[in-house]
Amino acid sequence: MKPSLTLLALLVAGQAGLAGQVLAGVVSLRGDLPIPVTEPAPAPYKYVNDKENIPRNFEQQPPLVPHTNEKYAINLKENGCLECHMKGPEEDEAKSVEMSESHFLDRNGNKLDRPTGTRYFCNQCHVPQADAKPLVENSFQSAALK
Repeated sequence: MKPSLTLLALLVAGQAGLAGQVLAGVVSLRGDLPIPVTEPAPAPYKYVNDKENIPRNFEQQPPLVPHTNEKYAINLKENGCLECHMKGPEEDEAKSVEMSESHFLDRNGNKLDRPTGTRYFCNQCHVPQADAKPLVENSFQSAALK
């Protein structure tokens, strides 16, 4: 069957399904309940903007980012974090922490001159630390790290 005929068949089947719902009286999945009035968006959190590293709470914890990262583009074409955190010969005025050697090793342990694809998207592991109260109360105590 040609792709256009297949697409047409799918569209007709979809329309038939929608018509069946209308005839059955289905208006929405939530029934006749009105949508409640929503609250305004909460005020944005104040992020810790510190030049010092934030202490880690457990071993193998990725370092927290001591500044906001909303203005840094991280996509396939560019990574704003690399401007400050990539190792380079020039002197860094902000004294930012250089990326770990592990970010430059591929799966086979070969050293690369750029971060590997698995370590390129920094905000998968590294997040800014907001000065916010916990959403759920807990009794977590940070372990003394060596």
